[in-house]
Amino acid sequence: MSVAVQINSSENSTTSWTVSTSPESVNFHFGQQDILKISSQPIANKMQGMCRFENGFEKLLPLFRGLILLGKPSSLSLIYDFTRAQVFFTYAHTEAQEVDKFFGKVIDMLKNEVRFKQILEKVIQNNRKYQAEQALLQTALHRVNWD
Repeated sequence: MSVAVQINSSENSTTSWTVSTSPESVNFHFGQQDILKISSQPIANKMQGMCRFENGFEKLLPLFRGLILLGKPSSLSLIYDFTRAQVFFTYAHTEAQEVDKFFGKVIDMLKNEVRFKQILEKVIQNNRKYQAEQALLQTALHRVNWD
């Protein structure tokens, strides 16, 4: 499998997105941390493979499944193992290019989801910090002795 996705983000941030590829595997990274590993091998007239979510990113498997169900290539067959955060798949050699593009799109959507969650977490932290500062200001105002 060779998914042709190369994603880098340098928007005043240290976050980088890469999908490295070799003839047998594809790795989806967030910074220095692996998110998803996809590997495949030819078996007779089909390709057989596995996607595995790395520790800390298992919660993306239901989203991955939902994205797959939105419109997968006809010969792509998947079996989900939610306890191990893995997906096993097979597809016909003739649809290899279509399946590669499809996985590339799914990975791009997962990338956007991880980025969104990262930004949302920062917004929530900033909101909590703001609320804590407001509480301190209110407490300080109530302590002032007005003459």
